[in-house]
Amino acid sequence: MVGFNDAVMKEVQGLFKRYPKKQHALLPILHLVMRENQGCVPEGWEDYVAELCETSLNHIRGVITFYDMIRKEPTGKFHIRVCTCVPCGMCGGDQIKNHIIKKLAIHPGHTTPDGLFSLEEVQCLAACDKAPLIQVNGNNPEKVTEESIDIWIQEMRQKG
Repeated sequence: MVGFNDAVMKEVQGLFKRYPKKQHALLPILHLVMRENQGCVPEGWEDYVAELCETSLNHIRGVITFYDMIRKEPTGKFHIRVCTCVPCGMCGGDQIKNHIIKKLAIHPGHTTPDGLFSLEEVQCLAACDKAPLIQVNGNNPEKVTEESIDIWIQEMRQKG
């Protein structure tokens, strides 16, 4: 079913109060959509959000396709973003990415068959001093190593 429940609609109304136009609340509303739908904007929600924000469907689609943080497909329970820009790359970002690919048997843009892990390669997480850097569900473990990743993956698999 497409549409927010009453509790989320209260959040939406609070967002609308913060902006001069409803359209200006589009990004935070898209984040609410993703929070409520396994980390993505599923079919049908674009029309709903366009109506809520009093804007065109084309504008909604333009925003969704412009921002790589807005996804159309569900992510894993643990969404791993690996930074491979120059500073992280020089500090081992590519090796970390390749290790995760090997460990989880998935490539960037994919999710493990059990739905636990998804992997994304990104070009900056804005914390170069902590390189190599990954982000998991918005949290940034600092200066990760292959060993720390192995331990973390094992712990997350046990938690399920």
